[in-house]
Amino acid sequence: MANAASQTAPDWSDPNPGTKPNATLPPSQHPNPDVVDHAQIGSADTKQEGGKDMGLVKPPIVSMHPTSEPQGDADAKVGEHRIIDNANLRINHYLGTDYKFNYPFEDLEFGQGMFIPVEKNSTTDKLMAKIYKQVDQYKKQNSEVERDENGDDVMEDVAINVKIRNEDGTVQLDGDKPRLSIKSGFRPRLIGPNFIVKAVAKGDKVTGGEDGEKAEGDGALVIRLA
Repeated sequence: MANAASQTAPDWSDPNPGTKPNATLPPSQHPNPDVVDHAQIGSADTKQEGGKDMGLVKPPIVSMHPTSEPQGDADAKVGEHRIIDNANLRINHYLGTDYKFNYPFEDLEFGQGMFIPVEKNSTTDKLMAKIYKQVDQYKKQNSEVERDENGDDVMEDVAINVKIRNEDGTVQLDGDKPRLSIKSGFRPRLIGPNFIVKAVAKGDKVTGGEDGEKAEGDGALVIRLA
């Protein structure tokens, strides 16, 4: 039996890294030189605020949202808040750079409308096409993706009847009906302002009631719904 005094503690820093696929990694400090790291599996309801780039070997946890440093010295208490008027919807916005608008969509309040006349040497079709694009850009620029209770994006399955157009942009017709194709797929559900756009002919009422104001010429009426 060997003398206890002659026994030495194992040297776990042995340069032999073992024969596992990660043999090129630094020597393991574990008693088994062939040890490999495995992802820790937590309970189904365990959630970690933040994320990891799973393309890395040992990814660090990083914030999912733009933040400053941890607020170790902050003195805010649970439930503390401050009401802000005219809150900025574009903080750290993900939808890209600002789009320049010809019309003051932001000035419209719920139920208000804006009459836009057809420009000189233009047509109602061209005006409507331009307004649809600008309304879409304004909605995206001033909206946010709806989130569920876990903060995950809510998606919606949509089908769009796409009008088939000629090279000059005019819509192909079958009689008086547009020729259509269908585009479908998932997209994020947005929360934000909403509008309807109506083509207006000269003499149409642009305000409600028996004595409603009539349009002096052709154009479009943009009404804010939310």
